Amino acid sequence: MKFERDIFISYTHVDNKSLAEGQDGWISTFHRGLKIRLEQLRGTPIDIWRDIKLQGNDALDESIFKQFPNLALLVSVLSPRYIQSDWCTRELACFLDSAEARGGVNICGTTRIFKVVKTFLESERHPKGLQDLLGYQFFDADAAGRPREFNKIYGPEAERKFWAKLEDLAYDIHQTLRVLEPLPDGDAPVVLPESFAPTVESTPIGTPAGKVIYLAETTPDLSAEREKIRRELEQAGHRVLPDQPLPTPPAFESTVCDHLAQSALSVHLFMPYPPNQTAVQDQTQEQIYQQLARARTRDQIELANQCGQERHDFSRILWMPTDAAQREFDEFVQGLQNEPDFISTNLESLKDIIRDRLTQPPAPVLDLPLNGTVQVYLDCDERDLEAPEIEPLYEWLEQNFRVVLPDYADSSLTRSETLIKQCEAVLIFYGQASGLWLKRRLLALQKTIYERPRPLRAKAIYLADSTKQPLSDSDVPIIKGFNGFQPELLNAFLEQLT
Repeated sequence: MKFERDIFISYTHVDNKSLAEGQDGWISTFHRGLKIRLEQLRGTPIDIWRDIKLQGNDALDESIFKQFPNLALLVSVLSPRYIQSDWCTRELACFLDSAEARGGVNICGTTRIFKVVKTFLESERHPKGLQDLLGYQFFDADAAGRPREFNKIYGPEAERKFWAKLEDLAYDIHQTLRVLEPLPDGDAPVVLPESFAPTVESTPIGTPAGKVIYLAETTPDLSAEREKIRRELEQAGHRVLPDQPLPTPPAFESTVCDHLAQSALSVHLFMPYPPNQTAVQDQTQEQIYQQLARARTRDQIELANQCGQERHDFSRILWMPTDAAQREFDEFVQGLQNEPDFISTNLESLKDIIRDRLTQPPAPVLDLPLNGTVQVYLDCDERDLEAPEIEPLYEWLEQNFRVVLPDYADSSLTRSETLIKQCEAVLIFYGQASGLWLKRRLLALQKTIYERPRPLRAKAIYLADSTKQPLSDSDVPIIKGFNGFQPELLNAFLEQLT
């Protein structure tokens, strides 16, 4: 499809007023940066334009609207002022009509409208025609829960986030233009020919490598991390859900469950938050929005848990940033730390775990005898197998569970990982072995936690020697058994199995 103009930026002029004297306005910086980045990505000049002459009360210039039938894409910069502007509303409506008359707004799985949310605005207040778009949020929340725009006036970190989000937008616009350019012109809705395959730097979703991943909606302070993961998953040829904003109740739960039913993996990013001490009647709209976002994050975690109990081909990752350990944990987050799906790493490690989970072949199924009870893998060094400290623990476990021990005849990592995958609980006995041994066992446990024929329901380290120090960065619960075995020591471990 050939267009005379590439991109029009729809905005309200008050959003281009700088808070600092002598600085370019936000829209001017956005416009300039987007143009430069797109020309770098495409290798050719690009035509991005906006109305720079109008001041709020000037007459409408019909010449702008006459160009919309030959316009490829619209970028709408939303803000509270935008939705009150008759001018901006008319620009949006005019482009929608023009796009529908020439192939449609949504073509070949991509949209010709890009929603940029500059200033916090409740989703239900977004204009019709934009509500079903995920959008690009150029703000996050500060420690008090107040929205903070990505603007260099708020410091270098806010400026860095601005450019990172602009990079996401530029890449998606670049990909959309690449899809549109080879398509035939015409007034009828465009149907992608079966033989057409746009050149992209990724594996198409339809290939065996492509899977469906549910990347849960999260709170604004983690939206940048979510976008980075989404970008890499899509570049690798996977389909990421939700691909539209999740609806409000009562449709929220059914929509999430429908997405989860299509997915092989769900990934949930969350942060702990202290209880809100502000009375409901005194809360601002921004605080209410934060509370809603946190509640929706937790609801998605619970729904994914239900999905995992019903399916053996589905797994879940619960991720909390490592710097969140300094915060006060509420009861919900404390409970999640005991979940076998819980991890607390840096973002790059999380992406590695997701990548491994999606690329590992199915685990071979061992022919282990079953007697109807839960299988517990008692992982221990061969020297500890003869130690008196392990005997009462082993006997008690054997009375209540099917106990599986390491295969010392075949001590390969593959064999050990396979045994771990076949059990519903893992108890690592840490006695005479070295710290390096424990580190390897924990790495094996983490590596195998997502490719299992049945969910891992419990995990713990049984510390049998008071002189041993467990790894400080491990999220596996510690059982202090160096004063002698008592069944009560296993209460927390057993609670995970109930």
